[in-house]
Amino acid sequence: MPFDKKPARPTSYVALDETSRALMDSSVESAFVMDVSGYVLAANDAAAKLFDLKPGQSLQRSNIYELLPADAADSRRAKIQEAIESVRSVRFEEEFDGRSLVHSIVPVANPWGEVNRLAVHTLDLTKLRRTDEDLRREQQRQIFFMESLPGIVYHLYPDQTIRYANRYFRRYFGSPKNRNCREALNCSGTTCSLCPPMEAMNTDRAVEWDWTDNQGRTFHLQCSPMTDSNGERMIMVLGIDITARQRAEDALKMARDKLEDRVRQRTKELERANLELTSKSQRLVTAMEKADAATRAKSSFLANMSHEIRTPLNAILGMSELALSINDQERKDRYLRRVMEAGDSLLSVINDILDFSKIEASRLTLESIDFDLRRVLGGAVDLHLIAAEEKGLELRTGLAADVPPALVGDPSRLRQIIINLVGNAIKFTETGGVTVSARPQTPADDLTPGDPVTMVFSVTDTGVGIPENKQQDIFQSFLQADDSITRKYGGTGLGLAICQLLVGLMGGELSLESKEGKGSTFTFTADLKVGDPAAVERERLEAETPPPETQPMTVLLADDNPLNRELATTLLSEQGHRVLAVKNGIEALNALREAPFDLVLMDVQMPIMDGVSATRAIRDPNSGALNPKIPIVALTAHALKGDRERFMDAGMNDYIAKPIKMRDFYSTIARVTNGRPHTPPEPKEKDRASTPPGKPFDREGALEMLGGKQALLSRMDEIFLRDVPGELEELAAYFTDRDWINAKRMAHSIKSSARTIGAQRLGAIAEQMEYLCRQQDVTSAEKELKILESDVRSALSFLTDIRKQAADTLSET
Repeated sequence: MPFDKKPARPTSYVALDETSRALMDSSVESAFVMDVSGYVLAANDAAAKLFDLKPGQSLQRSNIYELLPADAADSRRAKIQEAIESVRSVRFEEEFDGRSLVHSIVPVANPWGEVNRLAVHTLDLTKLRRTDEDLRREQQRQIFFMESLPGIVYHLYPDQTIRYANRYFRRYFGSPKNRNCREALNCSGTTCSLCPPMEAMNTDRAVEWDWTDNQGRTFHLQCSPMTDSNGERMIMVLGIDITARQRAEDALKMARDKLEDRVRQRTKELERANLELTSKSQRLVTAMEKADAATRAKSSFLANMSHEIRTPLNAILGMSELALSINDQERKDRYLRRVMEAGDSLLSVINDILDFSKIEASRLTLESIDFDLRRVLGGAVDLHLIAAEEKGLELRTGLAADVPPALVGDPSRLRQIIINLVGNAIKFTETGGVTVSARPQTPADDLTPGDPVTMVFSVTDTGVGIPENKQQDIFQSFLQADDSITRKYGGTGLGLAICQLLVGLMGGELSLESKEGKGSTFTFTADLKVGDPAAVERERLEAETPPPETQPMTVLLADDNPLNRELATTLLSEQGHRVLAVKNGIEALNALREAPFDLVLMDVQMPIMDGVSATRAIRDPNSGALNPKIPIVALTAHALKGDRERFMDAGMNDYIAKPIKMRDFYSTIARVTNGRPHTPPEPKEKDRASTPPGKPFDREGALEMLGGKQALLSRMDEIFLRDVPGELEELAAYFTDRDWINAKRMAHSIKSSARTIGAQRLGAIAEQMEYLCRQQDVTSAEKELKILESDVRSALSFLTDIRKQAADTLSET
């Protein structure tokens, strides 16, 4: 800013020669000479400009202290005094009027060493400083630009170090600090001298290349040589991730190649199409004929099934009605025997259908046990003795002398095949007889237990025979040799199809030799093993041993079928047991909470809660059942592959197959209750460690689940105390309004909160409530809600006591 200038009084003169004057005037920097009092004795034009003098005005004879503001004058006076006293130059910087100035004060002494003049040189660095600031800002902008680029940027130096890498680079490869280029980029190259960035540095020209890292990402890199701010040569590498584009190009190329291949293939197919049209048309006609035949076969099968099922069913209903209407015990018993016969016939039809379905679904597996073939054949043939005698037929069996005394296989399925074949032979034979024979395919005299043996079985009759054009059809499902409405013989049409499938499971083949009017011979093979006669004898003795007696027990029976409940209750009562019958799994669970029982008979398929789900709930130590380890026996008609394992995995001890047979029924109960039960599967290790049996709260497990963070567990306690009472009120309100979706949601929320703080019993009860809301079971859910409310109050009280104890402990410390 301009200053008021006062004339200086002259004190001395400075004699400058022309050369010195020229040097001072030619300097673009401010220079002047002053005396010790501050008066300017000589100055150049730059000095006049520094003090804002107009062109032509001279700075001579002016006092610089008067030209400067007071604070600046004091500072300048102190520096000049320092130079005078030390008799040496003083250099200092000064910010004055928005300018950056560097002053150099040089004292000039006379021959006697006294300072009487000073030379002052001032350098104005304002523009230079502004240029530096602009440069710094520009560098910051460049860095910000590189940091924000959607690609990698790094500076590579001749020593193969990366001294700068942007954020995109660091996100992909991590920080390059203390790592060379090869380590930072996980480079798989063999030599760095061939690396394009180093080539760009050596040749001092830009290089572009595509580089793929060890993770399969491809970058297009541009390497540009340049000099950094310190003057050191480097390569700036800019890379764009082109992985997606590369993959798209590769996919496009593959698609193009595939398209070309398809065009070539299609061309060949079109060339063959004309040749195949005729044969294809013929195949379509054949397929239509087969489809029509299959439709007719299924229709015939359904009509046949209606007849085969209705006939014994009508007999059962009619004979039962007659038995109920008379008092003559002898006639009543005769009618009931006919009911049993009709029931066995109906069961045989149903078993045929189920066996066929199970085999086709690959859910039927064969047993592998020791058995006596002579007993199996004798038992199978004995079933048909009465039918053969009624028709006057001779029924014979023949076993080769070298048949092993014991074999290993599935005797029940082998018996089923023979029964079916003998039954068919008797059905279609009017005179003569039926012969059943068995022999090893190769001599078996020297075989020992465990050796494989192939047995050949034959069933020969003197019946009507089978026409040659029908011999293949009889092995198909639902078809018979005579499928007319007026056919003489009954049946489902599944018998031989089932036999063929069972023989296939045994590794054998079923074949037929027949002449119409002369009879038929069905022959099949089965791959078995030589068995242990001692094992067969032990099984025979065990089968003849009556079931052990059991002490009177209190039994809980869960079955939704009234007839099954009546049958099981009668069988149990006859042995002196007390029985409580319920209709579903929820009622069974509630009964086990209220009273002790010795045994549970659990139907698998029930409404509301099935037997498997009920068993899992009972086995839960926090279910509320008085004895979670009570023996549970399944009552089931499920006999498919994997069903037994599923029941046992759920925690059941054993199972009884339906329809119930008295011997199996009593034997299973005795086995379970007399110390030989199937042990329920142990819980998994994580489940075993999670909750001690019967312990309502598992705070250690909750703390472990939260990583041992006590503060976090305390926070979860606070949230539980804050939220769960309100959630319980909402649950009750939703239940009252029968809003099952929201009621289930609230129960699920309470379950999650309870298990987070270690309230395991409350979690189990909330889970059962959630299940009942899903089933919309009003009665059971109402009872469960009351239990849930009680346990929520217990949990709230438990947490309140814990927090109080923690507060007391904290206050004492």
